Amino acid sequence: MNGTRSFITPLIGAMLLFIIFAGVACKKDDHVWSPDDLKSSNNYYSALRDNREATRIINRAGEVFSIDEKEKVIKLTDNSLASARMVPDNFLDKVHPQFKAHFRGEFQAALELARRNLDHPDYKTAHHSEELFSAFVDWFDANRDDIHLPPAY
Repeated sequence: MNGTRSFITPLIGAMLLFIIFAGVACKKDDHVWSPDDLKSSNNYYSALRDNREATRIINRAGEVFSIDEKEKVIKLTDNSLASARMVPDNFLDKVHPQFKAHFRGEFQAALELARRNLDHPDYKTAHHSEELFSAFVDWFDANRDDIHLPPAY
């Protein structure tokens, strides 16, 4: 088979919105960040970057993508998920008091569902992942002025 059909299209909009908001919408201030915090932020930004690249491939390919494209998306999604899991909870608590709950329960959970959907395509899983990404984007946008992230380095 030349291409792989998957139920990933519903995820594209939500993932793209998250990337837009997360990359530019957080407050930068004079908060003091430790070297460990900067390392943690690097993992956070790596999760975003890899997710953004996977989304770019998906958007370019549409509903049907090649085996090579699918393998790249799987690798990027795995990397994004691994980076997200490496962000310590105490760092997320410094970013915003509710950031941990939303990052873990929505963004990271959406990544986990998206990854599972790549192996076992299912509209219900894809839709639930989209809902979680959207919930995170909505929360992030509503709280952007109170979210404190160190700059990417």
